[in-house]
Amino acid sequence: MKAWFKENKWIFVGGIVIVAAILTPLILFIVRNHLDQETFEALGPVGDFFGGTTVGLLTLASMLFVIASISMQRKQLDMQQDELKMQREELAKTREEFELTNKTLTKQQFESTFFNMINLHHNLLEGLHGGRQYLEQIHDNLAINYNFVVNNYWENELHSLRINDPNRFFDFLQSIFFLSKNIDRIENNKIIKLGLNSGNSPLELIKIDTFDTEDECNVLIEEFNTFNSDQLIEKYAKNRFIYQYLKNNRENSNVVLNTYIINTDDMFNNLENKQLLYFFKKVKEQTLIKPLSSIKRKAYEKMYKEKEEEIGHYYRNLYRIVKFIKDENFSNDEGDNKKEQKKYIGILRAQLSSMELLMLFYNVVYSKKGEKFKDLLEGTNFFDDHLIESKFLWANDKDELAALK
Repeated sequence: MKAWFKENKWIFVGGIVIVAAILTPLILFIVRNHLDQETFEALGPVGDFFGGTTVGLLTLASMLFVIASISMQRKQLDMQQDELKMQREELAKTREEFELTNKTLTKQQFESTFFNMINLHHNLLEGLHGGRQYLEQIHDNLAINYNFVVNNYWENELHSLRINDPNRFFDFLQSIFFLSKNIDRIENNKIIKLGLNSGNSPLELIKIDTFDTEDECNVLIEEFNTFNSDQLIEKYAKNRFIYQYLKNNRENSNVVLNTYIINTDDMFNNLENKQLLYFFKKVKEQTLIKPLSSIKRKAYEKMYKEKEEEIGHYYRNLYRIVKFIKDENFSNDEGDNKKEQKKYIGILRAQLSSMELLMLFYNVVYSKKGEKFKDLLEGTNFFDDHLIESKFLWANDKDELAALK
């Protein structure tokens, strides 16, 4: 009852006013027979008073009804707002559930495709002759191709020297010719037979002027002059001692000359002609100490061209897996998105052996077809510390790796 009265008090008060406005003239009309003529007529001004009062009361009642109506409408609006708020909350919860469900389904679809691609990778690997062992063969093949490229590079350097500095080129070839002859004498045991090895080191034996007579020297010079420059370039482009010096580090550059073991680094570093020594060292730096990227690229492209039919689809599939991960939007938050991408890239990397990682590294760094792959991997630290440095073919591979992180 109290609640009803509280909600409808203005209607109740307005109703009382209306009842009072109606009953007042009705009561006067009923009791008029009990009044004399003079008294009844005297009620005229009173009637006017009540008439004016009744209109005011009715107006007041109307205002009270309006207030009551406004109050009721406000309550209804409050109720509607509460209902809308509840609906919005329900919609928000429904949207969150839908987004969560959609996100879960999307992730399931991604993972399904991702792991199918991983399985395809393993199938492609098994399809290679010898599986993972085939990557070892590719690695060895790349080393062989690099040797071939180094030979070509050395030969080209000789041609350049002939064009740019003919006199130095002639002195160079003559010095190498006499050096080779001395080496031949040690190998053929001729120096030992002459008794010139007593107390001498192998390096000293090579440098000893064993051509005792002028006639013998003239014979050698005549022999040297029988070769034209192209023949000499071909001869010394494939000289095993020069090649040993240019290709191998000090620990691996020992050669056996008869009963002697000599290091080719020592052999060439003791050349009396300093210009020639500088020329040798410059080429060695470009082929061994800090190999030129252009030479390495030629070696890799040569190997890849020979083996593309076997390994081309293997690398293309790896590229597609990484691109699939990088293209996926796991979250609207950039940090969370990168975290998810890193997780799946880590799963992919775990599928690759150390040799697979090394050959993939060479593919993206030294292959033209691997340039897009390199763009994808830059900044991902994909190779991390999983490459075996002892397997690096080139001394500056570590620099290339650092630039890729």
